[in-house]
Amino acid sequence: MTATLAIRVATYLLVYDGLLALYLAGLLATPAALLAAGAVAASWWNEWLRARVSAGMGLALIGAAVLASAADLLFLSNSLLDGLVRLLLVLLLYRLFTRRSLRDARDAAFLSFFMLVAASAVTFGVAFLFVFVVLLVVGTWMLVLYHILSESERAPERTRIVGGARAALARPLLGLSLAASVATFLIAVGLFFIIPRVGQAALPLRTRVGPMVSGFSDRVELGAFGQIEADPAVVMRVQIVEGPPEPERLPNLRWRGIAFDHFSGWAWSVGRPSPMTLIRSLDSQFGIDIPRGGAPIVKQEIYLEPIGTEVLFGASRVLQLGIRADAVTVDDMGSISVPVPTARLQYTVHSQLEPIVPPDAGEASGAGWARLQGRERFLQLPPLPERIGGLAGEVTAGSRSPYEAALRLTAFLSREFRYTLLLQRTTRLEPLEEFLFVRRSGNCEYFAASLAVMLRTLGIPARVVSGFQRGEWNPYGRYFMVRLRDAHSWVEAHFDGAGWVTLDPSPRGEVDDTMPGPVSLYLDALRMRWYRYVVNWSFRDQLMVAGKVHDRVSAWRQWRLEAPEPGSLPRPFLPALVVLVGVVGLMLWTRARPARTARVVARMPGFYQRALKALARLGLSPEPDETAREFSLRVASVAPACGAVLAGITDAYERCRFGAATLTEPEVAEVADCLATLERVASR
Repeated sequence: MTATLAIRVATYLLVYDGLLALYLAGLLATPAALLAAGAVAASWWNEWLRARVSAGMGLALIGAAVLASAADLLFLSNSLLDGLVRLLLVLLLYRLFTRRSLRDARDAAFLSFFMLVAASAVTFGVAFLFVFVVLLVVGTWMLVLYHILSESERAPERTRIVGGARAALARPLLGLSLAASVATFLIAVGLFFIIPRVGQAALPLRTRVGPMVSGFSDRVELGAFGQIEADPAVVMRVQIVEGPPEPERLPNLRWRGIAFDHFSGWAWSVGRPSPMTLIRSLDSQFGIDIPRGGAPIVKQEIYLEPIGTEVLFGASRVLQLGIRADAVTVDDMGSISVPVPTARLQYTVHSQLEPIVPPDAGEASGAGWARLQGRERFLQLPPLPERIGGLAGEVTAGSRSPYEAALRLTAFLSREFRYTLLLQRTTRLEPLEEFLFVRRSGNCEYFAASLAVMLRTLGIPARVVSGFQRGEWNPYGRYFMVRLRDAHSWVEAHFDGAGWVTLDPSPRGEVDDTMPGPVSLYLDALRMRWYRYVVNWSFRDQLMVAGKVHDRVSAWRQWRLEAPEPGSLPRPFLPALVVLVGVVGLMLWTRARPARTARVVARMPGFYQRALKALARLGLSPEPDETAREFSLRVASVAPACGAVLAGITDAYERCRFGAATLTEPEVAEVADCLATLERVASR
């Protein structure tokens, strides 16, 4: 291979690397990326094409491309960044098809670099790291070759490199190129952690970042979550920074988003919001609410994927919000939104978890929580069939308090109705009437809407809330992975003396709860670290690291000044040092045990994980030294209603886990029935 051919190959590798970066960033759709890749491949034979295309036709094609690019940039593109990217592609193809010299190849390589710059503004995945590494390695190799050939052309004839290349492509030159690439990468990493942060300055060039997700706007129709509840894409990662030592065991954990108060019969909407704009304090914190009672407070660090919604999510009830924005909007139902896309990528939330409400909460005289102002707003109902109110009255007959009536309705919907994502309409009845009296199955929005409407028919203020369920626990990164399929709706009802109380009637019994494998969990933990230490690396992080380095250097200098001479060290110093090293090693080994335990837990069968999750709601969890059979016997003695079903699940678990058995279809069905029974008992 000659040096000229090597530069040509390197140029095309850089161009395809740039196209891959644009594709990963979502700036090129799949058809456009394939078309651009094909055009780049065709430009390899540009001499052959120039020989068969007349000069006039070439000028006409160039003029048409220029006019189309101008029209696209000014009128057709959805955003300025999209238009600039397509203009960059036109310039790149023009340079490749008109390439005649080494300088033209160099220009194409520079254009491919700007493709990576454009992609870096809107891409958040760890795959961009590998694209960047390819740019460094191939780009450095190309620049070295370009320099050698350029100097050879300017050298006298007797010293010129003939043919350019075998000497130029020798192993020492390849090693030099790789060494230069590594050095460049290390310098870039150092500069990344040192230079001041300017944020993602190019992101506002794009009007929309990420796909739009239904269900988190001011209006949502019944069944809107049906399309996304089967999507396994991770939409949010939540790390509990401060709180209980085992956050994965927190009961009834949900990520609240937006609340709706008006029902039209087909859709829920925010009827009469009272938004309030909060201005950031000096410590970049927004005060949302004040603590009440003795319920635990947890601090969450949330990494939200760009999903095209202004809503922020967090555990209810939000007390404080830390976010990189000058202002946030909070309505009188506790919904929080931020219009700046970059601000929503990472933020912190302090929440006070909802306490366990006593059964007589609805009979309280107003102590603690004030009585609800504007009750009629949360009692609004459209014209409804009479039998909906009749069903509510029949189910709650004999209730001693509004709270008990709400619990009866919640248990009735969870017990008597089936969860499904098949939402085809089969009659001309109103949606809720068809759900309650004909189909008797639906997704979480039908369950939540039915409960809220029936509560309102009984005079109990209620509203529907959209958000996400807790998600899957990642033991490698110790955070919750929340997927689109975890999108959920539930109800908040108001009781005098207790305030707004969460009620969730949806059984979610048929949702696929299969745990991801260890490799998938580890890769996602790697993405989490990429988001934390690269994408969201802030100026505050830089100051914190600089302060720690300064403290370490100062401490080392102080130790050097005060350290005794080597000969004056006491004799027991060496044994003490050995003991200290042993203690540190033992501590590291002890800290590594939870990780090994987490890996063992991750290999459990999915159905047993579901059983443990259901029992955790009742406060029942296996002890570290307790076998599955011993845990089953203990559950049977404490909660007899769960004992029989857990025994069957435990038997299947032991045969699968330790006997390497495969369950037959009847056994799978039997385990599914046991799980459904166990989850119904645990949700009461």
